[in-house]
Amino acid sequence: MISNQPNHVRDWLQNSRNKGMSLGLDNTRKALDLLGRPDREMKCLHIAGSNGKGSTCAQIAASLLTNGNSVGLFTSPHIARVEERIRINGKPISPTHFDRALRKIRDLDLNLTFFEITFLASLVACKEANMEFMILETGLGGRLDATRTAEVIGCLITSISLEHSDILGDTIEKVASEKAAIARSGVPILIKDPGQESIRKSMLIEAPHAQFVEVHGTIKDQAKSLAKEFLTSLGLPYTPTDVRWPARMQQLNVEPIILLDAAHNPSGMHQAVKEFIPQLPEKWCLIFGSSPQTNMGSFLHPLKRMIEQNPPQKILLTKPQNGRYPGVEDLPIEGTWFSTPEKAIEFAQKMDVDLILVTGSLYLCGNILQILGFDSDEDLSLLAQPS
Repeated sequence: MISNQPNHVRDWLQNSRNKGMSLGLDNTRKALDLLGRPDREMKCLHIAGSNGKGSTCAQIAASLLTNGNSVGLFTSPHIARVEERIRINGKPISPTHFDRALRKIRDLDLNLTFFEITFLASLVACKEANMEFMILETGLGGRLDATRTAEVIGCLITSISLEHSDILGDTIEKVASEKAAIARSGVPILIKDPGQESIRKSMLIEAPHAQFVEVHGTIKDQAKSLAKEFLTSLGLPYTPTDVRWPARMQQLNVEPIILLDAAHNPSGMHQAVKEFIPQLPEKWCLIFGSSPQTNMGSFLHPLKRMIEQNPPQKILLTKPQNGRYPGVEDLPIEGTWFSTPEKAIEFAQKMDVDLILVTGSLYLCGNILQILGFDSDEDLSLLAQPS
């Protein structure tokens, strides 16, 4: 139970959101030193990329778990509740353990952002839990991301696309360069082949020792292939494992069936639509919401084409709640507006359809999971628990 006292550590964490983001590593490095470098007591693996990095982190963690290792996992953003940013042996950290780690970060008395605090808390909590491995997903970019401060035994970069241009650069080569800058001298780094020579060259400037690997198939297929190649390159065993990764082609077996995918940028939506189409029945409806997009037209293009070719019974538009940025209200797509995701899903579940597709935002998918009660530790665990 979270206290209502204004000095509670959760209030302090929430207030840190007002600081926005910090593109510098000095504060995080100082914090790590004051904490006694918990990263050095675990074998840390660092993963960056525009799309698929969360799914790949999940596959890596699941394989290590299946092979008998203790594994910590730090990812962002959270889907339904903040504790899922830190998973210990596949399960979200307990609120009590999370608060204890937060207090240690607060006691440092440093000016830290929300992301920096949760990253540092993940290292503290996973070291306390005696994790052997620690999987670290970058938040934004790579070069100046707080996760870059950890000492690691291997780096991996998934797909690259033009994103966050205001911060990472206005060309895909510049974005790729920022991602590749997670490279450390003498540390193996594997990169999903971007398929374009100019992008490869920009990445090799930052990571001259990088190895490129080709992977194909669905988002899940690519995540499995990258996990296998990465772990094998580090001399670690890989075991294919079924992973439950919320809001990534996630099917809820309710009536009607709900399919959620967090496609949240143009390249992610392009890939997701290819996987949606074979799953669409004759009678389906779409719930769509989005955070601000640099190029909303490009983002919506594949979705609009799918709608034209496979018309839904209805398109329900809404605004994702509790995201980093306010949801977009004036969407350039025709549909019926609902003020909250709760009202949208209530309406959809009363329709005569066989499938409800929810997409456009990670936060929207998280809202739906919370509303429908699919946000327990079991629901958010990487591996299904034996019954």
